[in-house]
Amino acid sequence: MFCRVFKSEEIAILLFDKWMKIAESGNLMHSYIVYGSNESDRINFIYEFVSRVIFRDDKKRSISLILKMLKDNNYADFHFFNPAGEHDFLTSQIEDVQGVISRAPIEKSYKFIIINKADRMNQVAQNRLLKTLEEPHGKTIIFLLTDKIELLRQTIRSRCSNMYLGEAVLLDRNCEIDELVDNLRESKFFYKSKNMLLTQLKNYEDAYGLLQSIEDNLRMRLYDGEDPNQLLSEIAAVIEARKSLSRNISIGNVFGVMILKFGGFDD
Repeated sequence: MFCRVFKSEEIAILLFDKWMKIAESGNLMHSYIVYGSNESDRINFIYEFVSRVIFRDDKKRSISLILKMLKDNNYADFHFFNPAGEHDFLTSQIEDVQGVISRAPIEKSYKFIIINKADRMNQVAQNRLLKTLEEPHGKTIIFLLTDKIELLRQTIRSRCSNMYLGEAVLLDRNCEIDELVDNLRESKFFYKSKNMLLTQLKNYEDAYGLLQSIEDNLRMRLYDGEDPNQLLSEIAAVIEARKSLSRNISIGNVFGVMILKFGGFDD
């Protein structure tokens, strides 16, 4: 099977434009994992994204002025956290995050919580953050920036939307996942696809990992010009499957429902 190779700069431009349109539309989630590219690009992306969200809510300031305020740490509702410990985030820092979230916004827009190098949260810190993600508070958006998304707990990943910014190297789609996605779309292969999946999935960790690979594959197809309506519907099915896993619904039921939705059916 042929897998197209994308240049990193092509991916970066396409992804950046996509996310900026989401910021300007106001169709926002309460938490995101921002990964891919490098640390400097991730931070600059957050400045750009947040500036457009603020500008949408408050047209009295220009985007360039908002950007300067964010970079100068001069915007009251923009809170940037780096690891304070030698290797990890301190538990007290997550308590600080929770304290910020509990307060009302000062400005007209959202409160923005940015946790840089989020993979350096130890298990205690991640457990504390998970409680916050399970109970989102009003107009607050949390961004977890990382280049090691696999080090974040699956329960955290399942409660966040992904912002993939592309890699600094040439990327290609995994041909096995390409073939799997194509098969999932063929409803006549429902039982074959389900059995094939379940024989490969030993536990919930495997299931989460496969869902992440399928979602990444679908998002790459968006940039290859495939039908966006179909792809967005399939991405929604994957996200719903991840949420179902977080509710401890059986892997078989979760993937069975997802496969039906890929085939054009709904439960």
